[in-house]
Amino acid sequence: MKMTSKQRVRAAVERKPLDRLPVMLWFEPQMLLKCASEIEPPRSLLDKAVLGGFELIRRNAPSEQLANAAALFAYTAQHDYLRQLGSDIVDFHWFFGPSIIKSVNIKDGNLNITDRYGIKRSVVGLYLETVEPPCKTIEDVASYEFPDLTHPALYAQIRMYRALRPGASIACWVPGVQDSSQHWMGLQNLYTWMIERPDVIMNFFAAMARHSLDVIRGAVAAGADVIIIMDDYGSQKNLLMSKKMWERFTFPFLKMQVEEIHRLGALAMLHSCGHVEPLLDKIVEAGADMLHPFQPTAGNNLALAKQKYGGELCFVTGIDAQSMSMMTPAQVSDSIRENADVGRKGGGFVLSCTHYLQEDIPEQNIRTMFKTIKKETALT
Repeated sequence: MKMTSKQRVRAAVERKPLDRLPVMLWFEPQMLLKCASEIEPPRSLLDKAVLGGFELIRRNAPSEQLANAAALFAYTAQHDYLRQLGSDIVDFHWFFGPSIIKSVNIKDGNLNITDRYGIKRSVVGLYLETVEPPCKTIEDVASYEFPDLTHPALYAQIRMYRALRPGASIACWVPGVQDSSQHWMGLQNLYTWMIERPDVIMNFFAAMARHSLDVIRGAVAAGADVIIIMDDYGSQKNLLMSKKMWERFTFPFLKMQVEEIHRLGALAMLHSCGHVEPLLDKIVEAGADMLHPFQPTAGNNLALAKQKYGGELCFVTGIDAQSMSMMTPAQVSDSIRENADVGRKGGGFVLSCTHYLQEDIPEQNIRTMFKTIKKETALT
């Protein structure tokens, strides 16, 4: 019997029989528009018009920054197109939309946004990056108050999409306390103040965690069935802090978030880029259902991790986006097939990109990726 995406993803997490492997595609917005215009045109007239419109704006924007800004807003219209490309999971960001934006201006050819958190962002390179955090001093951190994001209107996009696509697997990103905090105080200050003022940082993490519970409740009430806790813990080689420090500062709040997600009946996916293999035992202890993206280029070994934790943790990985620009088409196909073979043994696997698919990936490699995904996820 053919499953809906929502059924398929939950069955993978619960290690129940599947009609096929579930998939999560993850595109950098410029690559999404390139794919829609040059590789796999949208079948929907609405998607063709909207995504084509963003691409037209991108190509004719007066500056590179505004061209990249136009692409970023395509994120809000990608969901049906992702499903056309084979993705079971479609994702929404809690902070990406008019409801969270406080002010917008264009200055010197760049888009500048201040959100309701007081974070000032501009387009830097391909992304909307923090250029001025709201907390300049440790006193600012101690006195910071999070905005109220409980109003149901803030989650209207999820609610509308759930009504339109009842069988979709809808995921919503929410902030994890560790990596997300850099947007409030800067990366260097964050890790310095963990040492110098651990009490203040611990209190801030607790406040952010409580705030995230409001976002989780709003997203699940609107129809999200997967909550993605966005919290990078590793670099390409190591953890960003010692495991002992991570257990003290981060683990309690990860566990708090997962418990609330489960109380509401949703699935908890942890997103953590980088080398996270040393934390797998604690991620399992926190109760996370799924782990994304478990990057092989960061020294994570899927076969060993599946062997040890595959009965408790669903791995969302397998399409090595970081290496794909340097691969031949044959290597792309072999890599996806080998990872899918490892992942599907015993269940607990979603075939997913290990990072945003970047615009510099050769077109033939993207076409090969799609063909291989179709073969690996053929109905059984």
